[in-house]
Amino acid sequence: MLPDFRIRQRDYLLEISRIITQELDLDKVLTRIVSVSVEMLAGQAGLIALRGIGGGWKVATSKGIPSSFLRYLNTLLAQIQLREGSALAELAEVNNLLEDLTHSVSLGLLTSLGLPLIAFERVIGVIFVFRSYLGVFSDNDLNLLQSFADQAAIAVHNAQLYTQVSQEKQRMDGLLDAVADGILILSPSRKIERCNPAFVRMYGEPSEKIIGKRHDEIIRWQRRESGLTLEQAEAGG
Repeated sequence: MLPDFRIRQRDYLLEISRIITQELDLDKVLTRIVSVSVEMLAGQAGLIALRGIGGGWKVATSKGIPSSFLRYLNTLLAQIQLREGSALAELAEVNNLLEDLTHSVSLGLLTSLGLPLIAFERVIGVIFVFRSYLGVFSDNDLNLLQSFADQAAIAVHNAQLYTQVSQEKQRMDGLLDAVADGILILSPSRKIERCNPAFVRMYGEPSEKIIGKRHDEIIRWQRRESGLTLEQAEAGG
């Protein structure tokens, strides 16, 4: 291992720890991880390939790799068969594929190192770094690299979850905005957190004057012949 790596190993781990706690944008997380990985291993280039939630592999980000090669690589990754309940076998196949490509494309001039990304017993992907030298890793070096990969996997996992939640929210917002009926979304304390455009039109006031108000401040019955109010329903009638 390079001496510079031993000197800066604490900085690398702290950087990944910061990403885990402070950054949830998936693209930014992946870009930073691949950049740190290439720098940490004194590589010439690197990439992160991710396994989709429902299976399938694809390069999610890279550094120093031509786009034409990435297109070719994604074609090969798409041919990896989904192994139900055996994502580790897929990971090994991806690793072997990248190692073979490294040797054949560079005519043996480049070496490579793959760091598996596994979090909460789920295979997330792999960090792959291309280098122009042969590195000898001690047991301490390997333990540190594994610790780095484990933390990186958690960072990617957290960012993926955040992305999924954000996408679900966007879909829900789109559905609410398209509904013709007026809809309010309330907090447990019955404060209005969101109202759709149909309700705004019905109420005749901008959403800024509705959101944040209590439900009973906005919805007032002029005449109620039957049924329970929201407050009565929550109180059990």
